[in-house]
Amino acid sequence: MLNPDGSSEQLAHWNLTQSRGEPAVDSAAPDSQQIAKAEQWLRSGTYASNNTIEASYRIHDHNLIDAPKHLQLSGAGASEAEFQGGPWQINAKGNYLLHSQQSVSLTGKTVDIGEYSIAARHQGETLHTAMNLGHHSLGLDSFLFSPQQRRGLSFQFGDSNNRLSTQLFAVRPDAIVGSNHLSGVSDPRSRLQGFAANIQPFSEGPDALAITAMYYDGEGSTSGLGVSESHALNKGSGWGLMLEKSYWQGRLNLSGEHAHSRFDPDISVSDDLKESSDAWRMKIDLRPFTDLSWANQPVDLLVGAEYQRIDTFFASLANPGLAADRDMASVFSDFYWGRLFANVQLSHETNNVDKLQGMPTDRLRSFAWNGNYAFNQQTGSTAWLGTPYLQLSGFTAKLDRHKTPDGYLGFDTDNMASSLTVGGGSNYQDWYWSGNYTHADFDDKAGMGSDTRSRFLSLAAGWQVHERLSLNTDVQYGIFSSKAEDSRSYNTNINLGVAAKSVSEKLDFNLNYNLNLSSGDSDLPDRHRVNAQLGWTIFKASQSKPGVSIALRGSMENNHGKNTYANGRDRYQVFATLRISAPLAGGF
Repeated sequence: MLNPDGSSEQLAHWNLTQSRGEPAVDSAAPDSQQIAKAEQWLRSGTYASNNTIEASYRIHDHNLIDAPKHLQLSGAGASEAEFQGGPWQINAKGNYLLHSQQSVSLTGKTVDIGEYSIAARHQGETLHTAMNLGHHSLGLDSFLFSPQQRRGLSFQFGDSNNRLSTQLFAVRPDAIVGSNHLSGVSDPRSRLQGFAANIQPFSEGPDALAITAMYYDGEGSTSGLGVSESHALNKGSGWGLMLEKSYWQGRLNLSGEHAHSRFDPDISVSDDLKESSDAWRMKIDLRPFTDLSWANQPVDLLVGAEYQRIDTFFASLANPGLAADRDMASVFSDFYWGRLFANVQLSHETNNVDKLQGMPTDRLRSFAWNGNYAFNQQTGSTAWLGTPYLQLSGFTAKLDRHKTPDGYLGFDTDNMASSLTVGGGSNYQDWYWSGNYTHADFDDKAGMGSDTRSRFLSLAAGWQVHERLSLNTDVQYGIFSSKAEDSRSYNTNINLGVAAKSVSEKLDFNLNYNLNLSSGDSDLPDRHRVNAQLGWTIFKASQSKPGVSIALRGSMENNHGKNTYANGRDRYQVFATLRISAPLAGGF
């Protein structure tokens, strides 16, 4: 201690010793063993991102209607990453959209995300778990659930033998993109919640009996695509049971399903749910042969039958596209022989499943088929045929009245539709060609509609003139006639395309021309469209540096017909564009 007079006084002392060869310990430094364990746990990781931003300036235009601003920004990007560490695996992916013209933006915002998903999976010795957030499919395909992707949250639990698994979920019933309702579970008036469980009670393996039970309830709107902000709310719930069993390594498959649904199409009108809406399904398919060959070509055959009965008012918020009110039986078959494939399906269907009094019962009988054959590459005297292929498809459907109640004063039903399409083509080393012809008729014997006839011919060809020059073209010609209107119309559509690159691949040129000609009783203006672009790649994109390119792009449209055009027959616009692309990828 220092005294005021400048002298010092010792109050206490300590001795510090350090052994030779042992460094001093720094408590702030990370433990080397922990770092080693972390590096050992984190086995691998990868990431990839592809991003593009384009600035477009309209330098000249003529006769545009409601022309936007001269300068427009647009862009898009998609990124994904994957990490694996110990028993964990984490995947994340998403995309974003950029458009300065909000009126054409998918979400009405200049910059917004599109779809995204985050998935985490843990592989334990006895228990497997997983979590999904964002857009994902629940893996259910049934009367109650469609397999489409929805935004939401789900958890999965299962044993290591996959004999027992459970899934808990909360998802939106509609298709949605953008940053609104990011988690997909924040809005209780647009949310489905429930569970699904799968068990193999007697044995494990692909042939074992599998029982799947599912349940959901919730409310929301199922209309719209992309951004859904509809205020017309539905409410519903449902449960279902599926059984699946296979024999002989999957050659014989049996399945059955029953679903019960309660659905109110508009809760603002009534809170009473429609009850006693059920659906049933039974299906069997068989592959009777194994390792069968004929004429040194492998042969495979699949035959099956299916029965469905869906009540008149059956509806599910989780499967809005399901067609209700049908009692249907069908048989089908797939045949494979070498390069030959053929499929046929025969079905019989009636409606008014609930047998509502005063309502008629209609019957639909249909037969559909399709097939194709791909030849080997021809050689010798038939080398000019290239590698040809043939296609054939068609259907016939008869819709008539099965039962008419006493005193019914409504319309009758008696019509038939049929269609036949034949086609083919061939591929060569530097070019290809293809063509098809469709013959379709509709006959209404009840006199409620018009008999129609349509004929459609399509031809296409492409030629790789040089590794840096390619040409393509296609022509469609159609005839449509209506008996009731005593009319016939003709339509011709011609497309031509050119794509070229310079030797250094710095310059590229693309040209597309479309001609649409209409004549006959429905005479529409002839329309010519031309789109062209000349581009220059200043810097080619790579994983270490962005790419930069500029282009001059233009489009022109000419309408020629009997109509009077307030803004003239011609319109065109020319753009100068700057594009920056930044692909990134890496891993460890």
